[in-house]
Amino acid sequence: MTGKRIRRTLTAQVDGIRAATPAEREHPIAPADPHSYSDPAQGRIAHLELRLAPDLAARSLRIRAVYTLDRAVSGSFFLDAKGLGIAAVEAEHGRLRWSLDREDPILGQRLHLSRLQEVMRFSIDLTTSPGAAALQWLDPAQTAGGAQPFLYSQCQPCNARTLFPCQDTPGVRFTYEAELVAPTPLAAVMAAQPIGQTQDGSGAVYRFRMPQPIPSYLFAFAVGNLEFQTIGPRTGVYAEPEIVHDAAWEFDENEDKLRAGESLFGPYLWDRYDVLVMPPAFPYGGMENPRLTFFNSAYVQGDRGGTWLIAHELAHAWTGNLVTNATWEDFWLNEGPTTYAQTRISEIVQGVKQAEMSVAIRAVDLLATIERLGADSPMTCLKLTLAGKSPDETYTIVPYYKGMLFFRTLEQVAGRARFDSFLRDYINAFRFQSITSERFLQFLEERLPEAAGAADARQWIYAPGLPDGAADVPSSLRDDVLAVIEEYRRGSLPPAERVAGWTPSQRVLFLMKLLPRIPAPDCAVIEKLFSVRGTRDIALFSTFCELAVRSGYRDVLPAYEAFFASVGRYILHEDVFRALADEAWARPLARPLLERWRHRHHTLTVTALDRILTQAGL
Repeated sequence: MTGKRIRRTLTAQVDGIRAATPAEREHPIAPADPHSYSDPAQGRIAHLELRLAPDLAARSLRIRAVYTLDRAVSGSFFLDAKGLGIAAVEAEHGRLRWSLDREDPILGQRLHLSRLQEVMRFSIDLTTSPGAAALQWLDPAQTAGGAQPFLYSQCQPCNARTLFPCQDTPGVRFTYEAELVAPTPLAAVMAAQPIGQTQDGSGAVYRFRMPQPIPSYLFAFAVGNLEFQTIGPRTGVYAEPEIVHDAAWEFDENEDKLRAGESLFGPYLWDRYDVLVMPPAFPYGGMENPRLTFFNSAYVQGDRGGTWLIAHELAHAWTGNLVTNATWEDFWLNEGPTTYAQTRISEIVQGVKQAEMSVAIRAVDLLATIERLGADSPMTCLKLTLAGKSPDETYTIVPYYKGMLFFRTLEQVAGRARFDSFLRDYINAFRFQSITSERFLQFLEERLPEAAGAADARQWIYAPGLPDGAADVPSSLRDDVLAVIEEYRRGSLPPAERVAGWTPSQRVLFLMKLLPRIPAPDCAVIEKLFSVRGTRDIALFSTFCELAVRSGYRDVLPAYEAFFASVGRYILHEDVFRALADEAWARPLARPLLERWRHRHHTLTVTALDRILTQAGL
């Protein structure tokens, strides 16, 4: 499928976007967030003091949260909550009136503090539910060491409300201090500055401080059998003892990546960049929690082949963590610029050819996604309308890769030097703020009016599909793959020596270009050609499994089941399960496979795969 077949359609809303008034530019008004009950006009959480004590047996946290607001509040104050056992809400003068007065399957409950009288500081005592979406409690068997349990949080997009009541919207930022209790022999880490620890009975109390304001979705911690190893002056790695040395070698280039990011986007304002290697059940490849990226251990491959993902999570330090989307309808403002920034960091660290190949393969993936969704689908717009929908349910790669291509287009029109200057100005202007697509567009049209017009920025943001030719990304490495694909189409499988020097990305692209299906015997040849069964390249293995299922190559299923049982990253299973649900021979096997291993996966992964099967009638 070519870029010309993916066409944009004009919509009335594109021409109807008005510019902000001078008053709005001077005093920006926080937009209503369809995924939060909170009303920032009432006041905002400015600072939190937290104490978190996990009960591993009950799979629950006991939490005391002390809130400081940015102003004294009278009347009502709304917070997001979901599944929390609230014991008490108190201010200095005594207990406060509260109720859980609204409930919604997506939003959860509204915690309504009422009849407040100039309240600026209050506390809430609570316990979390064993089913809290923000928490995953792992049994020892799900860890690398196999001897100790592991607990971690994952608050993005809207799960912080299952930990403690908050204004659970990326439009509100706060600082915090925290105490996190870890039973011996476990250790606690947090995406914050460690400031000490003390013994407390049968465990230790770890203390942390986050001086930079963050939105609630970036609140993160973990408790497990962890060790730390320094990599560079500002970089290090936490991991289980069994893999900490391998992980330190894998991430040895992190300091170089950090310096590369600073050379492009300005100073790194989060002090340190450490990595926590997560158990394989973690549903993401990585999560950009400030100061402490969570990174799936499946990408510790022994060849640094998976650390391209570090460039992405690190880039979030500027685009996402520093300048944040105001609502999840503006999610592309986090991921599009970050994916673009990732390619720029990769140019410096890995070279231009590899960076170009990375862009080319993402363009292929994007075209396939748009074809599946439909070129006129509103889900292919950058700016989304998500009222009544969970952000998890609408997750695709579109905001990542379409957003990246949009930024590449702006760079090409404006020229790299001028666009780099714009990016640094943008990051500096909005640092530690959360902005909408409209505010970004306004800034772009003020600073780069010719580029915004020539690139047709409003169409990129508000119209579905892709502009003609937007996915035509030049790459010599990609062209070599296409040449071998053409040879295969003419009936010639590539000899081993023809592909011996290919990069991992080239091998993945080759498999993607063979989709949806090839003769099953050819799958066996390619499996041997790329040593698929013995590979540690999880992207290669996942892509081959999708191709094999669609091609009726049944021999792959035992290997895929072992992979599914041990690797939790959702995106590696999404397309395989779609293939299982689509192909007649595999349909009876799909639901039992999920049910056998759902206990090994995060709620996000299980929910998403269950939705795929349910929509397929399974």
